[in-house]
Formats: sequence, C-alpha cells, structure tokens
Amino acid sequence: MKQMILMICALILTGCSAPAQPLQPAETPVPEHTPVPVTATELPQKPVPESAVAADSPLIALNIDDYLFLEGVRYFDLRSADQVYSEGGIAGFVNIPFYDVIVSWQKQENVLFTMQKAADNKETYLGGVGTFFPNYEESETILNEIFPEDQDIVFMSTAGVEAAYMINLLIQYGYDPARLYNAGTFTNGIGDTVAYRDLKDHRYYIEPLQSFRASLSFDWGDMHILE
Repeated sequence: MKQMILMICALILTGCSAPAQPLQPAETPVPEHTPVPVTATELPQKPVPESAVAADSPLIALNIDDYLFLEGVRYFDLRSADQVYSEGGIAGFVNIPFYDVIVSWQKQENVLFTMQKAADNKETYLGGVGTFFPNYEESETILNEIFPEDQDIVFMSTAGVEAAYMINLLIQYGYDPARLYNAGTFTNGIGDTVAYRDLKDHRYYIEPLQSFRASLSFDWGDMHILE
C-alpha cells in the first residue's frame, strides 16, 4: 500500500512524464448580429446608374448580406415601424418610415414632402422625379441631414416601391443616382424576386418583436378641481 501511495505521488509530481500541453484560448461567443468581416470592401457599381428600380440593382435580398457594414455606406429600411416590429429587420439598417415621415399622399403635419403629380406634367409618373413638394422651408435641409449626399446609400422597403420613390426624391434634390441603391424587397417577393425575410440563409435577420397597443381613457365624472 505504501508503495502504491508513493507511485501515485510520483505520477502527480511528474505529470505522468507527459509533455506539458499549451493552453488553448477559450473561444469567445460572437454576439448575435455582430458585424463580421465580409468579402466585399465596396458596393458594386450600378449597371444602370440613373435607375431607381430594384430590377436594375446589383444589390438584392440574395446578396445584401455580403455588402453590409461597409465603411462610408448608409443603410435605411423604409418600412413602417409596425412592419419592423412584426416582420423583423436586417442588422445595420436604420428604420426611417417613408410614408408619414418622409412623404405623404396629401399635405400632412410633421411629414417633409407631399407626393403629387403636377397638373402641367403629364409625362412624369407619380413617385417619379419632380412629383415631390416640400411641406416646410426646412424640408430639404432635414432631408440632407438624414441622408448624407456624400455617401453611398442602400434602401430596402416592403416590395422595393418605396425605395424607388425615395431614390427619385433624392435625385430631384440633386443627389447622384449612381450612389443610391434599391436593394429591393424585405416583405413581399414579386415574380422571381425573393423577399429577404423568406430566405432560409439570412445571416443578419433580426427576429420580430412583440408589440402591444393600448387605448386608455378616464371618466372624471363629477369630480371638481378645488381652487
């Protein structure tokens, strides 16, 4: 027994004569939606620089993940806040609702522009360049603050329509169309176009949030304020 104890002690002291193994650094889990290096270092050139429609865009739902988090590029989601809550979003995109914040169909308070067709312009379609009218003297200044003119900008919307209107609005105010990208549809695929939320492999998809709305009222009855 004494010999057995001595042998165990010797093994402990010598480490069983095995060579010391270098410590391996522990793997740090990557937080969800943390930007990771991408193969692309810049956005691809638009084949039709002046086009605002998603059909002419080199960025679509199928490849947008490869062009996220690029330096000097801004990303905007033009869907309503309710849609973002209920449908989810894409990491890196800032939600600026197009309708009721940037543009409305009729003149409306706290909306920058009204979209309407000029009576003397029969060639321009509604939502095209020349169909946006400022509601305030500061509308253009605020537009420039939200969307920097000296940076590439990527837009995504419900089905790509609002993104096309947004690009046309910026073109109307002197932006370079070659730097404005319509990444197409997040929610509704049209024809062969796939919506981002329907993709099985969407690396930067943000899950929907549950949102609740409540309406409160209070009946003061016969209460009076005493002076």
